[in-house]
Amino acid sequence: MIESITGDFIKKTTRSLKRGKQVHRRLPEGGLLYIDRPLPFLILFRHPAGQPDHATANFLKAFASYIISHEERTEELRPLVQSIAQAMAGKFGAFMVIELMAAPTPDAPLFKVLGPEEQLPTTTQTLEQELQSIKLTGIPTSVEVASNAPLLQEPHCLLPEEQLKKYSILMLGLQLKPIYKNADGTVYPLLLRALRQKLTNALMKTVFNFVSVQTTHKPVHFQALGRQAVNRVAWRIDRQLASISDQFRFLLLVTPVNNNEAWEEFRKAKYSKAPTFHYRLMPIDADQLKRKLYNIPIEKVDDPTLGYLFRDKRHELDKMITMLSDRNTPDFLYSSMQLYGTVDDQLLKVAEGILAAVPAPEQSIKTEFMPVPEFVAQAEQEIAFLREQYPALDSGVDVRDDVVGLIVSKGRLNVGTDAKIPRHRAQALIQHEIGTHVLTYFNGKAQPLQQLYVGSPGYEELQEGLAVLSEWLVGGLDQARMRTLAARVVAVYHLTKGCSFTDNFRRLKEEYHFDDEAAWNVAMRVHRGGGLTKDAVYLRGLVHLLAYLKAGNELEPLLIGKIRQDYIPIVQELIYRRVLRPMPLRPRYLLDPQLQPKLEQLKAGISVFNLL
Repeated sequence: MIESITGDFIKKTTRSLKRGKQVHRRLPEGGLLYIDRPLPFLILFRHPAGQPDHATANFLKAFASYIISHEERTEELRPLVQSIAQAMAGKFGAFMVIELMAAPTPDAPLFKVLGPEEQLPTTTQTLEQELQSIKLTGIPTSVEVASNAPLLQEPHCLLPEEQLKKYSILMLGLQLKPIYKNADGTVYPLLLRALRQKLTNALMKTVFNFVSVQTTHKPVHFQALGRQAVNRVAWRIDRQLASISDQFRFLLLVTPVNNNEAWEEFRKAKYSKAPTFHYRLMPIDADQLKRKLYNIPIEKVDDPTLGYLFRDKRHELDKMITMLSDRNTPDFLYSSMQLYGTVDDQLLKVAEGILAAVPAPEQSIKTEFMPVPEFVAQAEQEIAFLREQYPALDSGVDVRDDVVGLIVSKGRLNVGTDAKIPRHRAQALIQHEIGTHVLTYFNGKAQPLQQLYVGSPGYEELQEGLAVLSEWLVGGLDQARMRTLAARVVAVYHLTKGCSFTDNFRRLKEEYHFDDEAAWNVAMRVHRGGGLTKDAVYLRGLVHLLAYLKAGNELEPLLIGKIRQDYIPIVQELIYRRVLRPMPLRPRYLLDPQLQPKLEQLKAGISVFNLL
């Protein structure tokens, strides 16, 4: 920290900006100057004399260009602001300063905009409109507009009117009613966080309006004016969350290791006694891991977008660790319902519609199964195809006797030694497991943000929707597969209504005409661990994905990592800010010209029943 803002300090700051460098300097009395890169705007806050207001000051840390200082330091702050404004106005043709302040009286409107009475009314109107659109639960939004004359008068003036005109500088002020703290200064953190995110967007859209029209800087989106540099605290927290996630393999830990033996016992008992499942030994101490999880200081992340991602991930990890500690108990199901959701009436209707529309396959038709070594060879070829696009792809196929069917974990495909792979569905399964799950894992791992390969909370729905859609694109989504996905939804629904393993098994056999092994596989997957509702996400994800594509959205951006659908705006923001990079891998079905007609069909809009 420096004791005063000297002329030498100002010269060094201006010189760094003219050279295109970042400026990050401490100012007297805990103040801060941060400019991510040369930008045609500056957000400013001055603590009231003798009354530090750190809650309001923290609003500024979401921006790419700001100064936090004190009213008592106005005399030495003035030449610093003027030097920055003049240098950046010279570079961009114009410059904008917005000063944020807490309203001085309790009867003030929620927002009060201070702007020039005649100059650039459209920018002031943009800010007014964006503030009017801010909605907070239980708090009415009120906006007033007044003259910015108080900002141009002594003793608080930083930029005299003649300089504003000479250098094409726009000076706005925004008074904010401090609803996020009570009379004694105690902060309401959730309200402050919500308001900060909404206010940041409103101010950035206003800046975007000004910059696009008045300067030579032409950002493609208002979010492109955000911070590109991510501080070390955020990267450290990202690594800590990923490290905790990497300490356990959730699906393997909730999948029985004695599937074949349990099936034989169940069959010998003539399907009257629920099977006993055994699981892998638990590699974690749930209490210690949760303590470690909540010791991560996410509140120190001043980037609202990354802070949201990290809090969301911590919430999910908390539930997953709880589920592992409750494995094989009734409580497991309740956490599963929170984590993966349940089956609503609409999804149940779709599933029952599929089961009614698609007849059970005839028992006389023999299915040809592909030997496991042959399937492994084909899977390795697909991995080699992806490795040609991205040499850093470190994946492979493992054949294991403690795995049922196929499962991808940490970017590797695990194949059960007894896996039954219909020959006509081999390529569909390869696109499901490798063209989707492995591909998105390594697309995420190519990003600096580790949450994209670890997986955002609730990513499974979109992942499985993409994976099932890939089966259809390559021609391997047959009617039997659709019946299985629908059966899983029905079984999950009855599980959450208290249905036992044996009752669910019998229902699948007697009402929906599944053979013994098929009914067993569905029931086992749904009842494992104590009741896992995850299997409903396959059909739910497919339904939601088809609606998303019908609305005109693109398929490819969804493959950047393990994200959920409503994370797309967040990912796009981070791409605009250059925090994320272009994804290195594209699946075969997006590169094959023969599949373009099917991709066009998706854009035109089709339903699940069109896939049958």
